[in-house]
Amino acid sequence: MGLYRYWSRTPTGAEFLVETIVAINAGAKGSVSWIDPTTPDIKASASAFASALPELTPFLLSSPLTRPPVKFTHVVTPDRLDFGMWASADGRTLVMGTNLNNVTANIPLGEVVSAASLSVDSLGCPHSVLNGGASMDDFEIWFDKLGSGAWIFE
Repeated sequence: MGLYRYWSRTPTGAEFLVETIVAINAGAKGSVSWIDPTTPDIKASASAFASALPELTPFLLSSPLTRPPVKFTHVVTPDRLDFGMWASADGRTLVMGTNLNNVTANIPLGEVVSAASLSVDSLGCPHSVLNGGASMDDFEIWFDKLGSGAWIFE
């Protein structure tokens, strides 16, 4: 809305989530929201991400030196799926991913977690903490075009 200084158009809510998750998976510790007033779509996506923060924060602000220690792994697949994985020594794991493509995509869960030297069998049960157009079953992660999601395994 308003003047476009850096963009030729206002991003969609899905694009806002992709930008936010890619930044966090690349090591950012924060996010600056879009200038208000903005579209209802961006507000809904920003609110969904903000609602997930209480569950995400213990992972995102952790390090190998925190108690319990947390190991972080960043993976970008050849199919342009971007994942961050935070594996805690207490057995909890956060998997946060986004689809950088304008088409649907899926990937075996085992392929994602093996990059962090984890196995699907060791993860426990997942619960979704952010659904921005992504879902998971026992074996696959499915993304809508520009979809995003986060799951905590316990």
